[in-house]
Amino acid sequence: MVALLTQKDFSKVRRLPFCYICGRTFVQTDDIDQDHVPQQAVFDLSDHNFPLKLAAHKAQCHSLVNLDDEVLGQLVSMIHGKRAPARNDKLKIELYQNANSKALLASFNQRDIGFLIRRWLKGFHAALYRNPLPDGTEFVVQSPFPSGTIRHGQLKEDSIRDQHYALVECINRNRVVQNLDKVVSNNQKLRYECVWDQLSDKSWACIFALDLYGWIDLGDVNNFRPRGCVGLYKTPDGNAPVVASRATKLEFKLAASNAADPFAT
Repeated sequence: MVALLTQKDFSKVRRLPFCYICGRTFVQTDDIDQDHVPQQAVFDLSDHNFPLKLAAHKAQCHSLVNLDDEVLGQLVSMIHGKRAPARNDKLKIELYQNANSKALLASFNQRDIGFLIRRWLKGFHAALYRNPLPDGTEFVVQSPFPSGTIRHGQLKEDSIRDQHYALVECINRNRVVQNLDKVVSNNQKLRYECVWDQLSDKSWACIFALDLYGWIDLGDVNNFRPRGCVGLYKTPDGNAPVVASRATKLEFKLAASNAADPFAT
């Protein structure tokens, strides 16, 4: 198991010799910035310790994702009851009718949340395994928010895929045997857990689960089934880091209150 749990753990990774965003090794002339992963705007003031901070190229990499930071920061900070003033609102929430129940729904459709979360995954990977994720890494990310297709002013829900349940089961099975790599930061309000499993083609993929403030409840839990944030990523060479935890092969029955939530108790 590899874990970042204490202030000392987080201090050790603040000055890795590469940019966690682009993966390039720093040279003496680089303008380097420290980036919070996730950004501080996500967290309540009382939860700013201990953050994960990683080195990145300031102009070429970090500055280019400032808008992404604002979008996710505003979205998740709604958990704390915060809403940006209209002039600074990056969410652009719109209302649609549920195609099935006819209920009126608030929808965020300006950005792909799964895509925005990928940068956090790069940070978690760099911090845990002390190497950047290379170009060409394949990602599958299920955010904790229901999704769907909007047609004629109505939203038709996407069903939860079988793959989602399989990923949740993998995380829960390995948690039982204490076989997960993890990052727990910001007063334990962020929890990232992962394990590497071998796919049918014999390549290795990182199966992960991510929670922020119990953000499974930030989505519409009245009209849609709650689902946690899970996914996987696979590097081009299909290998797992040497120090990474490998998924258990033990078979046993699991009991969970929600098979779509990797952090259900």
